[in-house]
Amino acid sequence: MTTLRDSLPERPLSTTEVTALEAQHDDYGVAPVGFFPELDVVTAFVVIVDGDHGYSLGFDGRDERWVLVEQFEDGDDFAGVTDRLREWVGEDWDDVDEDTVELDDVA
Repeated sequence: MTTLRDSLPERPLSTTEVTALEAQHDDYGVAPVGFFPELDVVTAFVVIVDGDHGYSLGFDGRDERWVLVEQFEDGDDFAGVTDRLREWVGEDWDDVDEDTVELDDVA
């Protein structure tokens, strides 16, 4: 997981980048959770690895880096994982707008 997190840019991802991330790895399943369609910005997503464990990642706007929000195992309540990640996103991204991200940096 560290390799994936360390390979992410120091900004939120676009939906195209999230799709490309999933396409690059047969063993990953990626689901965007913090998605702002009007900006094409994804601030948080869940990664499931080999179908048996996963991670929720979020972009910390204050520190300008991706952080591991939660790690979970197969059998955990996936809806609960995504709900907790949405709550995490809400704290940092309630006021997201064009000034929050550099849109020119988003592919």
